[in-house]
Formats: sequence, C-alpha cells, structure tokens
Amino acid sequence: MCSMIYFSKLKRFMDDVVIVGGGIIGASTAFFLSKEGRKVRVFERDPTYKKASFPLSLGGFRRQFFQKENILLGKFAKEFIFQLPDLLKTKNNGKPTVSMVPNGYLLLFGPEHAKEQYEALKNHKACDAETKNVKAEELQNFFPWINTDGLETATFTDNKVEGWIDPHMFHAALKNKAIELGASFEKKDIKSIDEINADTIVSAAGCWTKELLKDIPVVPQKHTVFRVKCPKHIPEMPLTGDLPSGVYWRPEGKEYLAGSPNSKFDAPDLEPEWNDFEEIVWPALANRVPVFEELKLTGGWAGYYDCNKLDNNAIVGKHPKMKNVYLATGFTGRGLMQAPGIGRGLTELITTGKYQTIDLSSFSVERVLSAKKRTEPYVL
Repeated sequence: MCSMIYFSKLKRFMDDVVIVGGGIIGASTAFFLSKEGRKVRVFERDPTYKKASFPLSLGGFRRQFFQKENILLGKFAKEFIFQLPDLLKTKNNGKPTVSMVPNGYLLLFGPEHAKEQYEALKNHKACDAETKNVKAEELQNFFPWINTDGLETATFTDNKVEGWIDPHMFHAALKNKAIELGASFEKKDIKSIDEINADTIVSAAGCWTKELLKDIPVVPQKHTVFRVKCPKHIPEMPLTGDLPSGVYWRPEGKEYLAGSPNSKFDAPDLEPEWNDFEEIVWPALANRVPVFEELKLTGGWAGYYDCNKLDNNAIVGKHPKMKNVYLATGFTGRGLMQAPGIGRGLTELITTGKYQTIDLSSFSVERVLSAKKRTEPYVL
C-alpha cells in the first residue's frame, strides 16, 4: 500500500510527454499527441527558430521519391495540407492558411540517373503516386521553356498534388493548434536526455541531435538558396530539380528561388556561399532554361539540413537502448513535407505500440545503429 502511494506522488512530478525541439517535426508531433489526449511539453532552445531547418527551406511538398515510405509520406502531406483549414483551425484563427502553390514538381534526369529513376517509377506505380514520366524529346510538349540537352527522361505531376507552402505559416498553424489542445511550448536548452523526467521523451532536435544522442549520425548540412530576377516570368513553372547539375528552383512572386547542390557539413555559420551562384547555379539555370540567361541575383540565404550521413533517410522510432526515448530526425531537407506523416506515425507508435497509417519501421533507429543503409538518392 505504501509503495503505491509513493508511486502516485512520484507521478505528479513526472511529465507525460516531453518533446525536445519545437521546429516543424516537434510541432507536428505535439499536435497529433495532444489530439490523442496526451499532455505534451515542448522544449525549444530558440523560439525565434532563426537557425531551424524549416523556415529556411523552399517549402516544397512532393511524393516523387525512390523509397515507398517516402512516397506515402508525400501523399499524406498533400492530404493534410489540403484539409489544413479544418484540421488546424482554432478559436483565434478559424481559417488558417499556408499560402499553398500547387504548381507541382518536375524532376529532370540525365543518362547517369535514368536507370535509377526507372526503378523508382515502379514504386511510384505501386503507391499510386500519380506521376507522369516522359522521354526528353517529349518534354517540351509540356514545358516549352526547357532545354532538353543532356537529358534522357523526366518525371512530373500535373494534377495539383505537389507544390510548395509557406513554412512559417505551416509551423504556426501546427503549433497554435497543439497549444489549443493543451500542449505547452517553453524556451529551454536541453543538453542531455538525463535532464528530462517524463514517461515519454521525443527527440526532435534536428541538426543538434548528436548533442543529445551521440550514437545518431545526424549533423548540420549547410545549403545556400539564391533569389534571382528575370525579365521573363513563368508563374506556372513547377519546382524543378535538374539532376545532372543538382540545381533546383521555383517561382517566388515575381522572382525565383534557386538552390545550390554544394553543401558543407558542420559549417560554423550560415553565411551564403555566394561564389556558388556564378560558378554553379547561374550556368545551370541558363543552360536548362534559356530565358534565365538574363537573370540577376537579388539576394540569398543559407540554412541547415538535419542530414543523416548514413543514407540521407529519416530516423524515426524508439531508441532500442532507452526504454522511453523516441526519435524523429535526419530528414535531410524533407522535414517540412514529411512532418504530418511523421507526427501521425510517432503518435501511433507511442500510444498503440505500432504504426497504423504508414509503416515507418524501415526508418528505425536499429537500422542506423547497425549501419544498414536504405538510401534515398535524390536530395533537393
């Protein structure tokens, strides 16, 4: 009897769920867990999110991936985003929006990547991804502004199932709804998992995962994005990834955003790699889209991917060496678009012991600890 009374008192001082990291993955997980009635506290070291991955991204959501689970997460994101005004409305905001632009994605492949993409298309078909694949010589029938030199094939969507959103608005909508459901977001810099006293701990620390869990190979990977202006504006242009060069771009208002394939691990600052524009990005843009020969650089920024150095794929699930610690990290540039499915999946695993909506077991922590690669080839 005494031991039961002692245990009951102890529980009062123990949190139900603590999430370390209040970025897009932490906010999504907080929303889904709170929706299931769990009492959630989110600890975030920097509530301005100045160096977080999500606000410095292009905001894309897609289902054009190699691995099936990534395709399915992309499909889940689309459904969630399209239903967002109903799912995330609050008393203070009855009509949340994320400024969605459903222009689609266009991925261009040279001979060196074509074989791999043909294999990926089998998974697209199995997952009903609704993608279209055309040979290079047919591409200008759909996208007349493209120069097809050096291309073999391309994959795209034309049915409004891919595009981009405003990352800040998406995060705010998830966070505000989670708070309305009972979650709290607090400024706190957690240096060790041992600092936390909770029934369930979720590490959604992104680039800084290794500070908490030394055995997880996730590190900051710096990428630079440039803002450019061109006299010729093509507002219907999809978010385009040119695999031969690694450069990717999309419209942004009357301008364009273009990302460099060059990256740096553990970069000490977020100063853009300005030389990349003249050396890599502008030549690739002018080659692939001839009207871009006249573009001018108007700005730029750099941001971090939380890169899983093992295989560029997410790490999600329960840590096998810790009885109450779960992870969601290593998205390598896909955190924003995968946040809804990851938040849902982690909630299922925590509350029922298994995945139900999408089987995310291939993302397991065990795979990383045993160095079993499950590579997602195309990082944009």
